[in-house]
Amino acid sequence: MLVYVTVAGTSSAQVDIPGPERLGHVDGYVVNPVGHPAVDVEVTLSRDGKIALKARTDKTGWFRFEHVKGPYTFQVARTEYAPALREIVVTDEVVTALERKKLYVILGPGACQDECSLILTNKHDFDREIHKRNRR
Repeated sequence: MLVYVTVAGTSSAQVDIPGPERLGHVDGYVVNPVGHPAVDVEVTLSRDGKIALKARTDKTGWFRFEHVKGPYTFQVARTEYAPALREIVVTDEVVTALERKKLYVILGPGACQDECSLILTNKHDFDREIHKRNRR
């Protein structure tokens, strides 16, 4: 999750936390910090703090949940890498069906104590972030 902090003056701060990601379906890829597939990693959808659905990534890092609607917390479990977490809403709205967004998860370093992983819905942004990380 990306959080932007804007400071106005010296006495107040505004935190812009993104709302839930709206999707027409739930599938995507999980990769390690340099872009290699995260194989056999648990991915869950939860409601009210309880796991509703579980899946595991395949050898390409791909996962998919079938027949899903409504609000969920999407989470990738901690492995040797940091976990990932994002609020999502799965809906059959025309705009979400046309966008066909996937979830592209770049796991953070394992030393992270919180969700320092990155979850994107745009393949171009995902490719650019992997390229940037591999140049370091």
